[in-house]
Amino acid sequence: MTILFAAVVAAIATPTPSPSPSPTPPPVIAHVVTSDRSTEPAAHAARTTYVVTAAEMARDGDRTIADALENVPGVEIDRYGAFGAQTSFGIRGSTTAQVLVLLDGLPVAGAQIQNVQLEGMPVAGVDRVEVVEGGGSTLYGSGSIGGVINIISKQPEKSAAVFSTGSFGEQTYQVQTPYVSFQRTYATNDFGLPDGTTRQNANAGLTAARAAYEHAFGPVDLSFSGDLSQAGVRDPGSIAFSSATSWQATNANDLRLRADYHRPHSTLSASLGESTQNLSYNCNTPDDASCLNAYPTPAPGAPTPPPYSQYVSDIHVMAAVSNAVGDDRQRLVYGIDLLRGVARVDGGTGDPAAVANAYAQTAAYAQQQWFGRNGNELYVGLRGENDYTENSNASGGALSPSIGGILKLAPSLSLKLNAATAFRAPTAEDLFYPFFSNPDLAPERTQVGDVTLTDSSLLGGVSLGWFTTSGSNLIIFDDVTFIPENVGHGLIQGFTLTGRTPVYHGLVGTLAVMNLYRAQDFDTDPNVDPYAGQRLPGRGPTFATTATVRYDPPAWQRFGGWGVDLRSWGQQSPDASLPYYAQSAAFTTLNGFIAYRIAPRAVLAVRGYNLLGARYAYYNGYPMPGASFAIELRSR
Repeated sequence: MTILFAAVVAAIATPTPSPSPSPTPPPVIAHVVTSDRSTEPAAHAARTTYVVTAAEMARDGDRTIADALENVPGVEIDRYGAFGAQTSFGIRGSTTAQVLVLLDGLPVAGAQIQNVQLEGMPVAGVDRVEVVEGGGSTLYGSGSIGGVINIISKQPEKSAAVFSTGSFGEQTYQVQTPYVSFQRTYATNDFGLPDGTTRQNANAGLTAARAAYEHAFGPVDLSFSGDLSQAGVRDPGSIAFSSATSWQATNANDLRLRADYHRPHSTLSASLGESTQNLSYNCNTPDDASCLNAYPTPAPGAPTPPPYSQYVSDIHVMAAVSNAVGDDRQRLVYGIDLLRGVARVDGGTGDPAAVANAYAQTAAYAQQQWFGRNGNELYVGLRGENDYTENSNASGGALSPSIGGILKLAPSLSLKLNAATAFRAPTAEDLFYPFFSNPDLAPERTQVGDVTLTDSSLLGGVSLGWFTTSGSNLIIFDDVTFIPENVGHGLIQGFTLTGRTPVYHGLVGTLAVMNLYRAQDFDTDPNVDPYAGQRLPGRGPTFATTATVRYDPPAWQRFGGWGVDLRSWGQQSPDASLPYYAQSAAFTTLNGFIAYRIAPRAVLAVRGYNLLGARYAYYNGYPMPGASFAIELRSR
């Protein structure tokens, strides 16, 4: 607290700058690094790419990466409750397991135990998040069927601090210095329910620290980043399975070292990394009938079940070497990815002993791009990858080609086209989780493609896109046994529409619409495939719409601006015969903020969340709070 308020006081004491005659323009993303695995002009990215900057996260009061991605077109964030609860995500109708999450370009741990938790990842120390939608597995391999989320940290240029407090006991403390960032967010989550009761024992907390260092040694840029985080939540279940004693905690750490050697027409890059994630779950069975090992109820005179405990972990080390060679007419990117890890899967107290299985990934890739003088572009790529999982039949290799480019129809009108193959190897949890796994699973195989028409001169920029994913061996959980199975064939298709108004005296609006008109299981035998002929579960709503309005005043004004977000999701599946976790009710949420500059480098903001009072999360039965408010003081 002392350090936090010292930083805020220092910001307030900064001399007042000279008045600016015009509003501060929004940040322009000139370059991206994820789309083609090298630094390139954003205009050269044929794959649909969105960037959320640190400035945007601060403006919107984002606490976690899940918050930061909630308004990104095509991204689905599904919350199982209030702050701290489990969050699943997808891109363009994909599942969480089909989206690859990177930290500074290298995969984070947790995928093998299906616990990559964006709600447990803080925004402190994050420079930006790049989201690449679709595009296949050529550059990133297994698990990137839906796309890639790359969380990029960077050594901050200046110190900053945030303090906020609000409804349901939620508080955030955040301090950022040029080398170390710290964040602590906590909430009691003691909110009322529609039946008049109060949600208790649902408190959640996130504590994280991140360090970053960058230095140039002549033509060599060296960067280091490391982070530690602990995210915990009590009673993470639905109302029907509310628990008075449960506690779930995720501990994660990541280390990254990267060196870039720059020459006149090439950049040679080498990265080393380590990533660990541990998930523990505890419940006092003798006093809590909702614990997982409390069923069936012991017969009279039988021993009482012991307290329930579960511990799973995923740890891996990785290395990547790549070279980007080219000029303004062509570029070749090629490289090698190596990953080795161990996943420990534990069914919990009373189940068979935990098993630890090694896994590995070895891959080589190459992508060639050609750039025309008028803005046309063509790329072709190929990846060869071998995935190994100990004690399973899922090991094997894959070749993943891709082709695409940009066709310039007019100075402001472009057509982006992409086609590729993609795949996902089964995770350790798919293969080895006691009683709910299938060691005979085969990798998912898909063909993905998209076509996007963009016009930068219409309003402030408009794009219309169509995407498709055709897959075989899709991994789906049986709705009765909860055992994963490969199904024959599924097809996912949809449209996206995004638009932005021109900036008018600091005022700008955006609209994003996704129509997932098809997410169909084309199997015909319900005895083999429980979803034969039905809509695939967990693929997102048919319609999702997000609209935002922002006002950014001139820097010399005391008024700090305002913003409103309206997010509306349709029903995911109309089939009432599906289990509750595959059902959804349509809902709409409204968030807003208003800010005032109490000093040149200090902003006071009032934020409102869920102002329309939607009471349940995307998946039915998981309680959400109603409207809530927060007061935030931050330095700029």
